[in-house]
Amino acid sequence: MDVIPLAFESMGVRSMATFVETDQRILIDPGTSIAPKRFGFPPWKDEFNALHETRARVQEYAAKADILTISHYHHDHFTPFILGRYLDSSPRYAEEMYRDKKLFIKHPTEKINKSQQSRARLFLKNLKRLGTRNIHYADGNSFQVGDTRLKFSDPLPHGGEGSRLGFVVTTTIEWENEKLMHASDVQGPVYEGAKKLILDEEPDTLILSGPPIYLEGFALEKRDVVRAQKNLREICQKIPRVVVDHHLLRDLRCFDFIKEVKAESTREIMVASELLGKESYLLEARRKEFYF
Repeated sequence: MDVIPLAFESMGVRSMATFVETDQRILIDPGTSIAPKRFGFPPWKDEFNALHETRARVQEYAAKADILTISHYHHDHFTPFILGRYLDSSPRYAEEMYRDKKLFIKHPTEKINKSQQSRARLFLKNLKRLGTRNIHYADGNSFQVGDTRLKFSDPLPHGGEGSRLGFVVTTTIEWENEKLMHASDVQGPVYEGAKKLILDEEPDTLILSGPPIYLEGFALEKRDVVRAQKNLREICQKIPRVVVDHHLLRDLRCFDFIKEVKAESTREIMVASELLGKESYLLEARRKEFYF
């Protein structure tokens, strides 16, 4: 099983886009974005460069893919049919991406908040216009495609229990005695149910979002960060390889957070760029530096 990170915070953008090759070619969460504002400043030119580079990469691998999966309808996790400066998106890119693909997507009306439901409705309307018919609702379902098994979780909170940000589904890919689990936006995980699901699944490789420590004191309580780190420690004691990235890497304190987890584990723990043998390339977390 080949696993190729395409766009992550450790690669300079907001995303968890990942390409997986078995006997199928699978693109998980095909989106990329940058934050319009951070520390009161707009994106620096380096962030736009990273956005354009990762958009080109996502489009390249979308063209190769047989299957696309979407965990939820935040714009860093799928490509909408709109012009988006901070997404580097367009109707043409979306049409190229989704035409003639097998799509496994978060259910558009069940376990979903209003903003994502609105985006999902527009997304499906555009897919219908495009003539895309091979669409499957992923939530809680499993599918056999060739020799590859795709398994999707029941909807989990986007972060902690009761999150107003809605719900996500995880993606597990099984092929030739290998198992990869991709857990978008579980944020740590903060939610105990997400931790239990991951441990019960027992993947060989886990790719997940760490907690958004940059929001501590605003949208995240200190106890949530402590719980997320505790849960991640437990996961890293039992799963052979853990890739932790996304929300966590929007703050330069992320490496201290990861170091503390590594100190109590003999397993392999890394950020997504390291899966490619590259150093991390944090841009949003460093945005303020560019202006001074």
